[in-house]
Amino acid sequence: MAAARVPLSLYVHWPYCSFLCKFCAFSKARVPSQGVDHERITNALLKELRTCLAPHKDKELRSIYFGGGTPSLSLPRNIERIISEANKLVPLASGAEVTLESNPTLAEVIKMRDFKLAGVNRYSIGIQTLNDDSLRKMGRLHTGAEGLAAVDRAKALFPGRVTFDMIFGFESQTLRQWQEELKTALDHADRHLSIYQLTVEPGTPLFRDQRAQRVVLPSDDVQAQMYEMTVDMCLARGFRHYEVSSYASHPSAESMHNKGYWRGQQWVGIGPSAHSRFTDPTNRQRISSVRIPDTQRWAQQCERAGHGTGKEFVVSDAEAKQEAVVFGLRMLEGISDEGFMGVSGGQSLTGYLCMDRVQHYIDEGHLSWHAPTACLAPTERGLQVIDTILLEIIP
Repeated sequence: MAAARVPLSLYVHWPYCSFLCKFCAFSKARVPSQGVDHERITNALLKELRTCLAPHKDKELRSIYFGGGTPSLSLPRNIERIISEANKLVPLASGAEVTLESNPTLAEVIKMRDFKLAGVNRYSIGIQTLNDDSLRKMGRLHTGAEGLAAVDRAKALFPGRVTFDMIFGFESQTLRQWQEELKTALDHADRHLSIYQLTVEPGTPLFRDQRAQRVVLPSDDVQAQMYEMTVDMCLARGFRHYEVSSYASHPSAESMHNKGYWRGQQWVGIGPSAHSRFTDPTNRQRISSVRIPDTQRWAQQCERAGHGTGKEFVVSDAEAKQEAVVFGLRMLEGISDEGFMGVSGGQSLTGYLCMDRVQHYIDEGHLSWHAPTACLAPTERGLQVIDTILLEIIP
């Protein structure tokens, strides 16, 4: 019997946005005044795809994720070209997940069917909030009603395979307002939701506004209450909190692509600023790389060299062990001793972690240890403060 192929994920970064949100710290650029050169960007992506997937032909693609930026601004025929070429280079697994991120503006909504015909089978919509005033202040171009209409249309085209993003903690938002907003979101949800606390990232317009006291966000206590309310309301509606910011009504609706990251599986990223983590098949070293963030410089290097890699380095054993714990404890399923030893050279979790602090958090009800499977996992309480816990248990 043939050996099972090693799973691989592909991330494709589309760099352009039609508007720049005040809170967003992702790598992106506003659509140029002369418009996007779709042919040039797609050809550069295809060149980089061929170069970067060539060493992985013996693996299988479990997922493809088109992120950004706003990949729904691309042309469906070009999305189809990328999916088709990826499948030629590394075969798509049966049941592979192919996700495309979108905004709920009319121009993007009308392309949904064409994206499905192109090979997309999971649709992710960036709604963020249903409050029109918050949307306007954050630089969004759609209304709350348009966001919900986009979700409903997507559910008809991608039944059981639609997710959307919500954010709590916007300026002047009250606990009651978030409760009503989340109730409406859950009324329209398919089988998956991503819900984030607003993060003020350095370098963003929101960061500058907050420093200048032009924006006052809810207090830490209120945001903690919003988080707890979110977990409770989602659970009451059948949505299990399976990862720090992710909720699903059934295991089959959980994000296959994101779980690949959190479980330490290999992925290749193409496009400006895209990251990769994979094992070099020639020497078994774990490699990390990042593409050039500037779109024009990235495209030029792809045209010249076949890829737009800016930096590449070998991941040390210490870094690999730390990543395994940090990513694994983002999920309620946690990290098993067996899984950890796969990246640690045989060292166990109990041999690596600061076990006195682990035991403290077990006693406090923030972590749990499942002896039969030798698995360390956060509890629901622990997931809320997992960043603090990680600082104390990782040596």
